[in-house]
Amino acid sequence: MTFQCYFPRSSQPSAIGAVFVTADGVRRLIPDHWLAQAELSEHGRLLRLIYTCCTIEVAGQRLETPFEDAMVGRLGMILEGSAMSMPGGQLWVNSILAIAPIDAVPAFERE
Repeated sequence: MTFQCYFPRSSQPSAIGAVFVTADGVRRLIPDHWLAQAELSEHGRLLRLIYTCCTIEVAGQRLETPFEDAMVGRLGMILEGSAMSMPGGQLWVNSILAIAPIDAVPAFERE
């Protein structure tokens, strides 16, 4: 079984922002125009997205594609995957961490 951790915006043409989905199914949509800065560090293993309302840190591997999409204001959907099924050499998201105040962003429970 494969698990895809990133869906580019091209797969969601009507989206107005990035969607972050935690392992427990909580979804948060953050509009593109709230993004102030994007940083990629630790050799593509940490993506830090600084929004006007909060900071989102995405940890994983091969996060270059989501970083490039964020830089052009077209970040898609990022899903937190299980560490047990981590594939080697592929884009993978170990964790999504929201640094307060995240309450400004509504959460949408699993559908």
